Amino acid sequence: MRKIFFGARGLRSGWRLAIFVGIYAAILFGWTWVAATIPAIANLGQRPFLDPIALGYQELHGLIEVLIATWVMARIERRRLQAYGIPARNVFGGDFWVGYGWGLGSTTLLIALIAVFGGYRVAGLAVHGGALWYFTVVWLIVNLLIGFSEELQFRAYLLATLADGIGFWIAAAALSIGFGALHYFLKPFERWEDFASTGLLGLFMCLTLRRTGSLAFAIGFHAAFDFANIFLWSGKNAGEFAVGHLLDARWQGPQWLTGGMLGPEASRMVFIVIALMFWIFDRYYPYQKFPAESGNS
Repeated sequence: MRKIFFGARGLRSGWRLAIFVGIYAAILFGWTWVAATIPAIANLGQRPFLDPIALGYQELHGLIEVLIATWVMARIERRRLQAYGIPARNVFGGDFWVGYGWGLGSTTLLIALIAVFGGYRVAGLAVHGGALWYFTVVWLIVNLLIGFSEELQFRAYLLATLADGIGFWIAAAALSIGFGALHYFLKPFERWEDFASTGLLGLFMCLTLRRTGSLAFAIGFHAAFDFANIFLWSGKNAGEFAVGHLLDARWQGPQWLTGGMLGPEASRMVFIVIALMFWIFDRYYPYQKFPAESGNS
């Protein structure tokens, strides 16, 4: 009976994952029940999908929930948060800013490729004056919350613990497929391109964790990639433009080029950009640093 629950490293990874998911689900259920009784919060659900206030709230409570669940598991396992790739110290250090640059650069390259084939042009600014500064700051903050929330939910405790049971790359592939599937099944207007691109981007962020030793690069990349897509270059997501997006951008041409209702993330040009990112990152970050006990390879 003991072998069912315990292995050489203590409680088996599957049971640890079950406990983690149970804690997370309990916190989510409890907060959802409480929030439904608070009119100001309940009314956020009536706002557009890409309203920064509603989206920021959603990502903030997701971040809090995953941090609590991870902290509880870290106490149970007597490990530090860094063991799960969470950059508890020096969060906004060099890796974060390099990742942020990669996020801005990769999206800019993607938009440039779309523009070269006639799918994108800018007619002017969509916001002006005080609104321009307000929405710039708000969207910077909201996308930072997205970066922290989604990376800690999909590539922190879940990845580290699943990897402990089935190996890093099998775990990374499984979670990346799940990441793409959630986008595909839970968002409107989805096509296979968005499923594939989000899954591959998830796998790329797993690689950055593997080679840098923490999620700081991935958090910066994720925050900047989304900021550039929905605010800076003003693409659609789930059929909507972001409330307060920066540019009056004209997207014209077939959806395989522009991404259509899903925005540039679903353009087939994104696969060229993703392939380049894997190739360049592999060359400049050749050594394995996560999990730390595995050594370099």
